[in-house]
Amino acid sequence: MDKTGWFVVTICAILLGVNWYYSTPSSSPAAQSMPTAATPAAQAPGSATQTEPTPAVESSEPELAAKKEPKVVATLSSRNSRGQEVAKFDFQDIGGSIRSVEMVGKAINSTREDLRDAVKLNSQAPQGIGTFMFEVGADKTPIFDHTDYHVVPGETNDHQVTLEGRLNDLRIVKVYVLKPLQVEKDTVEGNAYCLQLNVQIQNLGTKTRRAKNWGLYAGGAGPISPTEWTQFTYYIRNEDKAFHKESTSSFRPWFGSAKERLTETVSDPIAWVGVMNQYYATLVQPLGGQTVSTYYAAPLKGITLPGKEHKSAEGVESAIGVPEFTLAAATTDAAGGTQTLSYNIFAGPKLNLMLNDMVQEIPKIDHIMDYGIFHIISYPMNWLINVFYNWFGNWGWAIVAMTFVVRLIIWPLYRKSYMSMKSMSLLQPKVKEIREKYANDQQKASLEMMNLYREYGISPMGGCLPMFLQIPIFFSFFYVLQTAAEFRGAPFIGWVHDLSQMDTVCTLPIFGYDLPVNVLPVVMAITMLLQMRMTPQVGGDPMQQRIMRLMPLFFFAFCYYYPSALALYWTTTNIISIIQTWIIRRLPQPELRKVPKQAGQRRKSMMERMMDAQKAAMAEQQARRHRR
Repeated sequence: MDKTGWFVVTICAILLGVNWYYSTPSSSPAAQSMPTAATPAAQAPGSATQTEPTPAVESSEPELAAKKEPKVVATLSSRNSRGQEVAKFDFQDIGGSIRSVEMVGKAINSTREDLRDAVKLNSQAPQGIGTFMFEVGADKTPIFDHTDYHVVPGETNDHQVTLEGRLNDLRIVKVYVLKPLQVEKDTVEGNAYCLQLNVQIQNLGTKTRRAKNWGLYAGGAGPISPTEWTQFTYYIRNEDKAFHKESTSSFRPWFGSAKERLTETVSDPIAWVGVMNQYYATLVQPLGGQTVSTYYAAPLKGITLPGKEHKSAEGVESAIGVPEFTLAAATTDAAGGTQTLSYNIFAGPKLNLMLNDMVQEIPKIDHIMDYGIFHIISYPMNWLINVFYNWFGNWGWAIVAMTFVVRLIIWPLYRKSYMSMKSMSLLQPKVKEIREKYANDQQKASLEMMNLYREYGISPMGGCLPMFLQIPIFFSFFYVLQTAAEFRGAPFIGWVHDLSQMDTVCTLPIFGYDLPVNVLPVVMAITMLLQMRMTPQVGGDPMQQRIMRLMPLFFFAFCYYYPSALALYWTTTNIISIIQTWIIRRLPQPELRKVPKQAGQRRKSMMERMMDAQKAAMAEQQARRHRR
């Protein structure tokens, strides 16, 4: 590889280093006072006294209920198409909402000691998913519905839970129903993590009630392990078919004061609102033709992480607005007005293939994988890894097989690159002569070297093409790795117990710091050195040669504190490259031959056009110097 290629690799490595720096968890601020389940009862919407001809709406103060700790009153267990339990929904009496969603199943359980506790989404949020909110605005803390709901026995079974509560003159009935896996003869596995919420609100009082500035709590999220990256915690929404995400840093802008909460009304309709961390997400999608344009978000302080050190972290919570509606008053001759609301609720892991099957009903839900600009490559890579996992039953070997396929695809380019570097290495004596001849005129030396490359038909960038191609592939897998719930707690072989974490075998106490001893990054550095020794040397100045020698050390330092799956991928890439190089070296090697000049018109290659442009620019610079 020539110095241009290594320069590109260096720039990309620096960018990865910046990514690593900002991914380091920071200390969490002090816990902020947040509404809890033990706060007073929620304020009801304003009431009104009916007058003719138009009902006038006037506000009234709500009655405050006594403080009460929420308790779980019902549980729904959800199973996949193979009959395996994958999720447990716990419902609480306060607010008639989902207290937590426990993740169950081999795909998302960990064998590591510090991650064996079951993952419970929303368990540390102050409210349950599906809780109503009142007086939602950016200027003050919203009031949450703390009504005491009770289970309706005749309408509660293994597939649905019905909760009923009285909020002053309002009778509220919430029905949570497990969604079927079979949809039009197709199996949608993601429905195992979904509920449909149907809400009926009826006015039993003698005053007209108007619902204004209501919201429905979509859940809270934060890191679930001290070893996971905090910057992947976002509040999310699908606005006019476009995916949006914001982190907790949006509440602390560079300019202006910090915000305690955010309530925004947008011009485009909102399809759904939710929160997500590195591996899991919850979201609420309004159904029934609701036109929603408002969402709410706030930072969630003091999330306690498992472990001996009792670390805390910051998360986010969000809610989706409820369209305004008015309920007519009840009379002696007729019941009061009734409003019906329906929602989809998703609370589950970020599994790419599963989410792709759900986009017909929940648009853009697959975007929570957060692959960014690399989604064109990341999606097929994740798909390929899942295919190989179904064959081998091991995510580590699936990564190895996927890497083999990628290297097989770029084999023709790699072979062409090697031959180009080999030709350039044969040309180095002539390049050295030019540099010595024009040691005091770098522009003239560069011009003569371009003529030399053209004379022998060698492209200086030919050896860099596979490296340019591997850069987006590397970043694509990097994004697959950092958001795929499949890898969390997934073992590989021997000492590699979790591909989403470092493959630490022991720690060494050094100056009061426990240095982890990770094996795969060491193997990666060794294989990278071997690959470099087998690569033709194309010369370069001493600085570039030092950079080349330092590259394995730099990649070693970078991968050392990243998940072992990344080191496994890069190690496999190096090993396959070594094998491919060994095969290429046994093929007929290139010889230095001048390219015969062809008669007639021939379309120049892009590299030739670039060289001509640079040659013309250098000639113009020399002409200016002579005119002076």
